[in-house]
Amino acid sequence: MSYIDCSTEENRIRVNQIISRLKQGVDLATELEISNLLYNEAYVALMIANTLGHKFNIETQGESGDALDAEDNPVEYKFITKKGDNYSGCSFQFHWLSAEKIARYQLCSHFYFAWRDGFVIEKIVCIERDILMPEIIAKAGADGSTAGHKSFGHARIDKLVVDGYATIVYP
Repeated sequence: MSYIDCSTEENRIRVNQIISRLKQGVDLATELEISNLLYNEAYVALMIANTLGHKFNIETQGESGDALDAEDNPVEYKFITKKGDNYSGCSFQFHWLSAEKIARYQLCSHFYFAWRDGFVIEKIVCIERDILMPEIIAKAGADGSTAGHKSFGHARIDKLVVDGYATIVYP
């Protein structure tokens, strides 16, 4: 596996330059009415890794999570995007829940849930894997297929914080 270490100042500066230029590209594309310029929004996972000082996994379909945390544990990122001036109707998605995907999530120590407004991360919540895995596993595809899907509304994640099962790690 190859990672970009976002805990070093030099790399953080370079990643911030990448993020700034991605925004410029999206803005230019929007002016030309080009949508979906950046497939699967991998730049958002990079933004989250950079915000948290994690090591970003450049292999988006790799065997482990989206990044490594400070202790080199694989972690998974999920995010929602503000619509208008709020997050109404937004939910965090766990797609294609095959046996392989479940096994990948089992390798992760934590899930990180990020709220973003365009290129600005507004909040990140950290939840231990075992808090949500029973619900994710229950929605896995039959016989290991990719048909499974589980979503968590943002209010549900906020309630886990209130109840002491999750932690706001940013801001």
